[in-house]
Amino acid sequence: MQMSELLTHLDNLRETHLPQIRSLLDAVVAEESPEDSSLAKMCTYHMDTGGKRLRALLPLAVGEALGVEPEKLVPFGAACEMLHNATLVHDDLQDGDRVRRGKPTIWVEFGEARAINLGDAMFYWALLILMRMDCDIERREALSKRLLSESLRVIDGQDREFLLKDLKTPTIEDYFAMVEGKTSGLFALPVAGAAEFCGAPAEVVKALEASAGHLGVLFQIQDDVLDLYADKGREHVGTDICEGKISALVVHFLANAAAAERDWLRGVLEAERDAVSHDDIDRAARAFREVGSLQFALDEIERRRALACDAPIFADYPDLKALLNAMADIFLEPISPLLDASA
Repeated sequence: MQMSELLTHLDNLRETHLPQIRSLLDAVVAEESPEDSSLAKMCTYHMDTGGKRLRALLPLAVGEALGVEPEKLVPFGAACEMLHNATLVHDDLQDGDRVRRGKPTIWVEFGEARAINLGDAMFYWALLILMRMDCDIERREALSKRLLSESLRVIDGQDREFLLKDLKTPTIEDYFAMVEGKTSGLFALPVAGAAEFCGAPAEVVKALEASAGHLGVLFQIQDDVLDLYADKGREHVGTDICEGKISALVVHFLANAAAAERDWLRGVLEAERDAVSHDDIDRAARAFREVGSLQFALDEIERRRALACDAPIFADYPDLKALLNAMADIFLEPISPLLDASA
């Protein structure tokens, strides 16, 4: 399966099943909320911002690769999508992001305290959506445990991101530990969870967990690169620098740059968001190239892709292998010119 084929396939799944997924999301929120709930109204506002709905569609695609009708995975896809959006609501608040897909974020529109409440509620709604799955109790219990475990993993990763800022010289191992929680969990859940629901052998589920973990790291590193060297759809280029985030680029730079350059970057990262200038961002982009931090990030992306897609067990599951490769292509498309230039 090529990237274009997967994109077409996801579009078909989106056209056929996204209305069902959204209907289920809305139904659970309405049925599990008091009448005239402000939380329900905020949830509708947030979900109406749109998005690719990748976490909703991935379980359906995995199911098809394993010979299971996608219809059966609609509730699981809806639960994954609700969980993902819960993290976005909290993430926007914690990062200070004011705009998401052209609309004010929840905390900007409704206030910080209410954004916390909505994000919390969405975690619980995700679990309640999962209860709608048409399967035996044992399988539903296993998926519920997986959803809860991955939720905790994501929260731990998010917390590690803040702790990274307090380290004078964070290591790449510190960075990976953060990303493998914050980002990888939201890919492991829909991919490995769908395989578990479909009755795939335990070793296949385990391999998919590992592959999704590597894809999560790959996705986060490309996101780090995209923020500084391409259009990420935010207010301006270099938002992560303004927020003081510790990216793969930053970690490598702090370990390899000259002392004066390291001190300069730490000063920028510790500054108030509005105090970071366009010149600071341009200088960081140049410095990351000169020290080799950008090349390190691109090399790590390629390494993670190989780890994600080339596990020997997938030789017996060509449709899964093709799906993983196409997912990697989709994730990396925004920075493909950089990858091509570095090859």
